[in-house]
Amino acid sequence: MISVLAFTLALAAGVPRDLVFEKWFVERNVTVEIARTQIPWLRGTGELPASASDVESVLLDFRGYRELMAPAVLKADILESGEMTARLHMVWRYPFPLRNRDAVVRYRGERLPGGTFRLSWQDETHPGDPAEGVRIAHVAGETTVVSLASNRCRLIYTYVGDLGGSFPRSAEEKAWRAEPVGYFHALRRRMHLPDP
Repeated sequence: MISVLAFTLALAAGVPRDLVFEKWFVERNVTVEIARTQIPWLRGTGELPASASDVESVLLDFRGYRELMAPAVLKADILESGEMTARLHMVWRYPFPLRNRDAVVRYRGERLPGGTFRLSWQDETHPGDPAEGVRIAHVAGETTVVSLASNRCRLIYTYVGDLGGSFPRSAEEKAWRAEPVGYFHALRRRMHLPDP
């Protein structure tokens, strides 16, 4: 009971800082690591041939999230927004015979010293929010964009791997392996950058 409570509190605080990641694989120039907790955390690290400010613009374009994350995301409707923040109702496509998954997620951007940008997200459901399919209980993560020389940047994409239900281990592993590499692919596609 205590470990479940501790895990839930860690999720509420965003990305836990004490996670121990182990290198899992490298694909398409993205290094993927995993921290095997009750629900694992994944981290993908790689570089993009683009400025950090250009990547920041894409990440703060909340109206473009459905297009950015298609075809996996069916909906990314803005429920409320402000400067560098938005709360979205998101629906993920799951294959038949499974039901689609959804979540209400708060995104927050912040500029850090040295030209670094961080976008963090956390599930944030309010009474009366839309619901469609099976609700994913725990959504959390962050993308850190670090400016490098020569119009390049390094991205560190970290997220909790809650898929919104109980699946065979092989299906979970397949989804966890695909997501970090797919995230980089989506950004490259949106920014018209070559994909390795």
